[in-house]
Order: sequence, then structure tokens, then C-alpha cells
Amino acid sequence: MLSSYALITYVAQLVMYSLGNAYKVYAVYAALYVEGAALVTACLYYILLGMRSNKGLCITTGVLTFIPPVGAILAVALSFEIRRDTRVQELVFNGYAFTFAALGTFAAKHGSVFADGADSEKLDGMSPSAARAHLKKLKKQARTPQGMYDYAVAVACYAPQSMREAVDYMTKAAKGGHPPALFNMGFYYETGNYVKKDVKKAREFYDRAVSAGDADAELRLGILSAENGAEKQGFEVFEKRAKGGDKYAEYDLAVCYERGIGVEKNTDKAVEIYTRLACRGLPIAQDRVFAMAGECVNNVGGGGLFRKLTDINALGDFGLAIKGLIEVMKRNAPAAAELFLRAVKCRARWEGVARCMVGVLYMDSGKLLNDKRNGAAYVKSAFGMTSVAKEIYDTVPKEYKAKKR
Repeated sequence: MLSSYALITYVAQLVMYSLGNAYKVYAVYAALYVEGAALVTACLYYILLGMRSNKGLCITTGVLTFIPPVGAILAVALSFEIRRDTRVQELVFNGYAFTFAALGTFAAKHGSVFADGADSEKLDGMSPSAARAHLKKLKKQARTPQGMYDYAVAVACYAPQSMREAVDYMTKAAKGGHPPALFNMGFYYETGNYVKKDVKKAREFYDRAVSAGDADAELRLGILSAENGAEKQGFEVFEKRAKGGDKYAEYDLAVCYERGIGVEKNTDKAVEIYTRLACRGLPIAQDRVFAMAGECVNNVGGGGLFRKLTDINALGDFGLAIKGLIEVMKRNAPAAAELFLRAVKCRARWEGVARCMVGVLYMDSGKLLNDKRNGAAYVKSAFGMTSVAKEIYDTVPKEYKAKKR
């Protein structure tokens, strides 16, 4: 930069000297002006660079640039410091590498897929001996459809698991007309879990579940239609159930609008539904909003969509996570990390994702190797809290995973 200014000064002096002695004084003024502009510009550059690197060294170099020999020596020292300072390389040249990768991983995990309200069975944890005793007791009671269903769920949950036995008892419970068992068998055949995939059989089980009074089977039939060629029929099922207050059906409507399934594609409409459901606390809608906003952060052209996704009245840890994303979009790593840390302290649903975000921000923005190691440790602390933590941690360099000395 200074070399460019020196060249400009030299050319200006040559031109003015060629015009005669009367212009020599102007040549001196021009040289002083250009040199002064160069020094001021250099100082500003070093001060701004100090925000991203060794602040003391940058500011000192900028000030001492007015003393050419000393300034030149410090400029060389600063160039070596920048080469060693990964924070400068990532923030100035490469961007938030780990942060962008983490957001991309989350987005890949939470795409626009249909959902229903059938929560998976969550049984209390037990010791191996207690689980064996519990299974033995349930097996003795597996004489009715309800008993067979309870035993099938327990066998699928507790070690030693036996999915073959679980499916066998679930089938018996379904033959007895138990609504949840009919739904589960339909889901097994739809997804190909534990049995050979058969969409026709899945539909038959869902139809029987609807007749038996299962609340989620009709929505699952709509999803089956939407994903297997009867898109308009599926959309109509979602629309009908959404009007009846089914929030999962409303979410599936948003998926249809986002992907153009059974209706003309309308991203704005999809975002309107996603954000409304997210503010009402629907977990899958919150995941989708965060995933879409994360994709916008990674995509420079997503500013308008990003504002629609984040300009919401979200509360609690999810609201803090959204505000953290806004700061990431602004490239304000310290403010973003602070917001995600506040989300961690809520000790709620978003703790795992917030821990990952704090970790990647530290790895991207930390000036010292210990900062990056702390960041890697923070990502590792989210194991078991979110499925993306392990994937993110696997990409971390070995030197960041090393223990602090």
C-alpha cells in the first residue's frame, strides 16, 4: 500500500518538475499530501486490523509508521504475527469456517420433511436387573392387546433388545385391534423399519387405525399420499386437519408450500406458518426456522428471507438462539457467543445446539490456541444433547482437541 503511494508521489514530482521551476514547490506539496494520506490510511488499516488480531501490535505499528525505519520493522513483525494468527486468517480471509459448517450440518439434519404428532415411547431408565424383572412381569401380562403392546414397547426399549420379538408382539396387538399398535405397524411398513417396506400394507394398517380411533393415523395417511404421487390428496388432508387445530398438520402444510407439493410453491407462506408455530413452541417448527435461517447465513443472497425468519417474537432459549444467529449474520462473534451462552444457561431444549454454536465461534474467533481448545471442548460437551455435536466434533483438527497444558 505504501509502495503504491510512493509511486504516485514519484510520478507527480516528475510531471511537475518537467513544467519548470515555478512548479517545484507544488511538487513538494503534492509529495507531502500523498505521503500524509498514505500514513493516515496505514494507521486506520492497522487500527481496524487490531480488532481482529494482536491489537497492541497493530496500533503501535500504525503510530510508529510516522518513523519510517521503526514502522517498517514493526510492519514486518506484524506480517509474521498475522500468518500465525488463525483468527485473522479465518475472519478476514476464510470467514467463519466452523460456524458455517455447523449451521450447514444442522440444516441438513432438519430439512423440510413431513411430521406427525405420534411421539416415540419414552420409558423410564432402569438398571439391567430391574429391566429384566420388569420385562418378565410384562410378558406374563401380555394376554390382551394392551398388554401385548406394552410388552412390545418395553422389549424394543430395554436391553437386551429384541426387535424381532417386539414386532411379533406388536403384530399380535394389532390383530387385536389396538389403535397404537395398528399405527406402529403402519409406520414400520411405511419406513421399512424391522419389516420389509410395503406402502400398500402401511396404508391398510393406517386405515384400520383410523377406524379404531387413532388420532395420528389420518395425518400419516395424508403424508403417505403426499409422498407417493397423490400430492393434492395429501395437501387436502393437511388442510382439513389444520383447520381442526392440528399443529402438526399445519406444519405439514408449510412443508407443502415450501416444496410445492399439492399446491403452488410459496416460500413466504411457508415461513409465515413455520415462524408462527415456532413462537407457539412446536419443536420441529423451531428446528426448521433455525435451519432455514442458518442456510441464509451461509448464503449471501438470503438477507430478505433471513429477516422474515428472525424478525419474530420468540422467547426463552429459542429466542436467544435466533438472536445469536442475527449476530452471526452481522459477523459479530463476541455478541453471538454471549447470546448462545445465555441460551446454554437456560438448561432447556436448545442447550445442546447453543453449546455447539459457542464452541464453533470460539474455534473461529479465538486469538489463542487455548481459545480454540476451549471451543472444541464446548462442542464435545454437547454430545447426547444434539445429534449434530458428534458430526461437528469429527471435523475439528487434532491440535484443537488436545488437552490444555
